[in-house]
Amino acid sequence: MNTQNNSKLKVKSSKLREVFGIPTDKLWIYPAVFGLAAGLYKITASSIWHDEGYTLWLIRYNPLQIIARTARDVHPPLYYLVAKLWTLIFGRSELGIRSLSLVFFIGIIYLVYKIVEKLFNKRAAFWASMFIALSPFMVRFAQESRMYGMVAFLTTLGTYFLVRYFKEKNDRMLIFYTLSMAAAAYTQYYAFFIIMVQWIAVAAMTPGFFRLKWREPFKKHLGIFNLKWLAAGLAPIILFLPWAPVAYGQVTRVSTSYWIRPEWITAKTIPNSLTEFIIYAHLDSFNSANIPVTILFWFLILLLVASSALLLLKKEWRKKIGAFLLYGYLPMILVFILSKVKTPVYQDRYFPFSAVAILALWGIGIAMVKNKYARMGLATVAIAVLLAGNIEMHAATNHQMKALSEAVKKQMKPGDIVLSGELYTFLDGSYYFGDKNIRLISDPVDGYGESSLFYDQQSQYVVSRDQALALEASHRVFIIGKIGNKPYFSNCLVSGRTSKVIYEENNDDGLKAVLYE
Repeated sequence: MNTQNNSKLKVKSSKLREVFGIPTDKLWIYPAVFGLAAGLYKITASSIWHDEGYTLWLIRYNPLQIIARTARDVHPPLYYLVAKLWTLIFGRSELGIRSLSLVFFIGIIYLVYKIVEKLFNKRAAFWASMFIALSPFMVRFAQESRMYGMVAFLTTLGTYFLVRYFKEKNDRMLIFYTLSMAAAAYTQYYAFFIIMVQWIAVAAMTPGFFRLKWREPFKKHLGIFNLKWLAAGLAPIILFLPWAPVAYGQVTRVSTSYWIRPEWITAKTIPNSLTEFIIYAHLDSFNSANIPVTILFWFLILLLVASSALLLLKKEWRKKIGAFLLYGYLPMILVFILSKVKTPVYQDRYFPFSAVAILALWGIGIAMVKNKYARMGLATVAIAVLLAGNIEMHAATNHQMKALSEAVKKQMKPGDIVLSGELYTFLDGSYYFGDKNIRLISDPVDGYGESSLFYDQQSQYVVSRDQALALEASHRVFIIGKIGNKPYFSNCLVSGRTSKVIYEENNDDGLKAVLYE
């Protein structure tokens, strides 16, 4: 069947080649071009935000300092080391730093095409990679200077080498697999869930493994008992061991306190992630009285699940589709359970590799529809939903610290002081004002989490509330923060001084700047 589908696709793609000059064996270029266009569109429209401010501050340090300070936060260091090297070449502008994630995004599109092509056919590969290229969730993290695009790329790269190894029996692929997955583990800890999935997939390929009939495959070194695989599968874990004590300390700190609230983890959490992948919105973000939107939400969830279930009906695809399902859902399910029984650590953006597998499954499901009119109709609806999701994503991710800083700078005079009322606006504020021109109103910091950036330089960057009041008594002071009844706005007015709002956004999580003079 795959041969027949590929031959039909070659005939149709020859027409595209006449127009665009792209050979049939390079169909991945189409989704890559769409992904590049989606990734570049409005890539600098939203300002650097808090987490990106952390990245840009951290990579000012030398590599040893980056590693040491990352050890006091909650993530491993590899992304920051790569980002430092990248900015040495491409600069620290919004486009310069974010373009690294965009490159990883294009790499993911290519790799998914190649993986699905090897496991299914070109049509499935085309739609799987196209849906990833247009996913608002994937585009979002192609435009952010954080590690999520990089870990999605590395786990996909490792999976690509693993598929090639079992298809081609090329031992070199196992070396590349090991390096890719070890790098993924040093980029984001949740990459270990993908290593787990890969072990389960290899076990499923082992004759009789889940029926506990191990004697024959063990003697013949088949599947999971292949010594070369065993070495390659264990190697990423072994290579991670030097960092394991640091990771243990980070996990211990997170287990006692983390910013994610228990009430955020509900029965809707995983379904919300699925709609985040395709329309960049949760059910909770809609008015519960909006019945059509609610119906659309659940229709999309059921469509995703049903398309995967239908693919499982074909016996020859079962193991392949099962591997995609595990890749997509198992990490989310395990972290959801952990978040319910212990510390909440579930956040949509922590699962970019899950999005890759689930979107690919959606594309594979549509590609397998035999009737071409039904197939194109479903594909058109899917693309329309993804494009609508991109519109929603750009509306939702509209942080404007740059606009705030420009408004403040227009009002500034020599000797004026800028203070940030909270950490959330301090790190991104430091990018636009310059770290020497802004200070944080705070009690002394403990040096963990974001404060690992400056805990040993507190006299330069941190002022107490009393110090802020003393500064205001003798200087014009701008305080930046978030809208609402924040204590750093209401409690920082010295008697006889006046306050004036310089900048204020009219959304629930917006920014605000006030001048005290």
